[in-house]
Amino acid sequence: MSSNTQYANQAPGATGVDPNHPAELDYRVEVVDADAGVVKCLPEPRRKIAVCGFAASSRPLAPFDDPEWEVWGLNQLYRHIPRATRWFDIHANWREDNVPGTDHEGWLAKCGIPIYMSAREPSLPTAVTYPIDGVIRRVIGVDYETSTVAFMVALAIDEIDAQVGRELEGAAVAGLSGIGAAHKLIMDAYARREIGVFGIDLIVGKEYDWQKACVEYLLGCAHARNITIRLPKQCALLRQQWRYGYETEPQGGLIKLTELQRRGEALAAERANLMARLNQIDGASQENGYWNQVADLRSKGGTVKLNEDT
Repeated sequence: MSSNTQYANQAPGATGVDPNHPAELDYRVEVVDADAGVVKCLPEPRRKIAVCGFAASSRPLAPFDDPEWEVWGLNQLYRHIPRATRWFDIHANWREDNVPGTDHEGWLAKCGIPIYMSAREPSLPTAVTYPIDGVIRRVIGVDYETSTVAFMVALAIDEIDAQVGRELEGAAVAGLSGIGAAHKLIMDAYARREIGVFGIDLIVGKEYDWQKACVEYLLGCAHARNITIRLPKQCALLRQQWRYGYETEPQGGLIKLTELQRRGEALAAERANLMARLNQIDGASQENGYWNQVADLRSKGGTVKLNEDT
């Protein structure tokens, strides 16, 4: 089930995206080339990007009222958050699988902000084609994108790369003495940028199986650049239960994984014993049926030999 329909009920107290939110009034993102996915931020690109999802555990913690942040949303999340700077609907069937009774296409047509799609939809005035080829080449390195959140994080990195490139363009880096000094200048520029992830856990069903690892890989790409990563403590991304090899399994939980493993092994052994016993009983039952047939035939005057000597 998609996040559009899984979270059908609007969050308590939510009013939906406000196009006139105070944090967006003096800032806009204009579409420059819709087919190439090129946009322009005015007056200057913001250095902080909040990637937002549906999980109620950390969604309200996004910096919605802080004008230093762009807020990026997806699918029908506009029903639950107060503002947005850019939108993502990376689905060929984006008109389908939406919350019944809602006008998803109508909202996209009127939202007034860039909408990244797998292919630009002409009926949506601000729709743009997600620049997948460039993002793979510049950011991901391999064709590895398993969710809309992955596309969002990858594009955030790409945007920050472009910002840092413009900031350091020219002789500022080339004129420094030594690789170390140039590297520090670049790392400091990246550290002034930030990607925050809010309302995203990727731990339910198939999300955990193949979406979570991809997003964590991309957060690793951001970390390698020295981009500041903000994850609320409630977020399940980049978390471990304990440090392997250094710590033992935590004792404070309701149940330990090793307990479940031992129980599973015991149940498997018990099943094997019961299956062996059942096979014995089944064999004895078949043998008993054979002798019943012999007895029945002989009682009716039939000649039934048990072997060739009798």
